[in-house]
Amino acid sequence: MKVIFLKDVKNVAKAGEVKEVKEGYARNFLFKSELAIEATEANLNNLKRKKEKEVELEKNKIEEAKNLSKKINDVNVVMKRKAGDKGRLFGAITNTEIAEELAKIGIDIDKKMIELKNPIKELGEYKIRVNLYKEIKGEFTLRVDGE
Repeated sequence: MKVIFLKDVKNVAKAGEVKEVKEGYARNFLFKSELAIEATEANLNNLKRKKEKEVELEKNKIEEAKNLSKKINDVNVVMKRKAGDKGRLFGAITNTEIAEELAKIGIDIDKKMIELKNPIKELGEYKIRVNLYKEIKGEFTLRVDGE
């Protein structure tokens, strides 16, 4: 019996796959647990349309990420903080503060997207990388000046 898997089933199939399984396994386990449905013509057409929508959404996400990357690459952010005589900041600049600063200039990104190994603790210029979507990244310059 051919079935369309709705969810991943360990060591059997991933969601969206069409596979041949034994009829008893399908009726007694897969259908009752709502892990799969029968591969009828209508269900196969629905699966095809669903996959086409997913491909279109993926293209849109990639396009948006590329546009945001171009926008981020053109940005220079300046933050003013109190610092000691040798350029050490009183406190540190974190991903959250950088995301808030970007939001002020119209770039809304999640703080988790900002690649910052350690909080910034000194005055100076820093290249900040932003992981936008999969392999698409952006980079901007952050300058920390003293008050």
